Amino acid sequence: MTETTNRGASRSSSAPRSGLVLAARGDALVPHLFDALARRYPIHGRIDPELTPPQRLAVAAASLRPSRTRWVEQFYKSHHGYRLRTANATRQLTELSNPPAPTPPVFQVHALFEVTGAPSVLYVDCTHAQSAAQWPAWNPLRDKALERWYRREAQAYRNAVHIFAFSWQTRDSLLHDYGVSPARISVVGAGVNLRSLPSVRSLIPGPDAAVPTVLFIGNDFARKGGPTLLKAFRRVREQLPSARLQLVGTEPGITPEPGVDVLGRIHNRAMVAQLYRQASVFCLPSFFDPFPLVLLEAMAHSVPVVTTASCGIPDMIRDGHTGRLVPAGDPSAIADALLDLLSNPLRARLLGATGRQHVAGHYTWDHVVDRMAPVLDQLVSP
Repeated sequence: MTETTNRGASRSSSAPRSGLVLAARGDALVPHLFDALARRYPIHGRIDPELTPPQRLAVAAASLRPSRTRWVEQFYKSHHGYRLRTANATRQLTELSNPPAPTPPVFQVHALFEVTGAPSVLYVDCTHAQSAAQWPAWNPLRDKALERWYRREAQAYRNAVHIFAFSWQTRDSLLHDYGVSPARISVVGAGVNLRSLPSVRSLIPGPDAAVPTVLFIGNDFARKGGPTLLKAFRRVREQLPSARLQLVGTEPGITPEPGVDVLGRIHNRAMVAQLYRQASVFCLPSFFDPFPLVLLEAMAHSVPVVTTASCGIPDMIRDGHTGRLVPAGDPSAIADALLDLLSNPLRARLLGATGRQHVAGHYTWDHVVDRMAPVLDQLVSP
């Protein structure tokens, strides 16, 4: 990312306050981002508005759908769930010891509950309008329920002191779909979810590079282009019979085929790091992906990436320089890109090295907080 939009929030509208209240909701990025915020700003407290087990059970029962994907989306966009998370957040804000006056701003990742009685700062990966247009499976709502969600979402954006957008496409949606003023939006990207960057990979392939290996990591196989990758890989095997494809994440439910290793979910970070060390190329041919942090992780490990121009991906990948961009759903284009890199190890290593430099220079969570600073400096006392 070479440019950001940071117009800031005026001091006259929000006087400096004693610290941030951080609102978590369990995303993998939350600990990394919140640690980076805490390194720069005083933290007044943290709240967790997520549903309690009885609340989850009640919302899950009310939102039950035959499709698991639609059930999950209905669950998170449930009117009842939204009200319960708002009630949880409101109670926890009240319970924070010695609340200062004025109330400190609440920094919320995404927008799944309403902040009442405090300034709200949002960090948003994508809007519902984006996902509804580009991946309808994430839009389980219909008719009045959908209208109500859009009203609620628009209200949250209007009420926010400022909105940090992951990508330029999300900024455009906030502007054109929800009417948010450009002065209240900053494009700040995201960071790699690693405590420290791995060692720089040698440009000279070692023993691990003997087998041409394509690595895929993703928990939504269809949305992230898994079936298209399988078609592309069959073409790769026609020219490179020794090539391997390693699939990590939710079981894709595919028929076994030559050269394809279905590894399932892997929670051991050392094992994941080993897969990156063995990989020749990382491929994520997503149809819709707001800002896939796994790409930053692969780049941090100096692995060249082949991916698509979905949503926020063009913000982090410059085609031919920090990675390769191919059309979504085009197995021929994916196969050509993979063969080019698998057949040219030095070219692949150089692309991976440039990608790593890009992450190191722009995509740590401290970089993200630096891009947030023009706004947060005006809201938080030093």
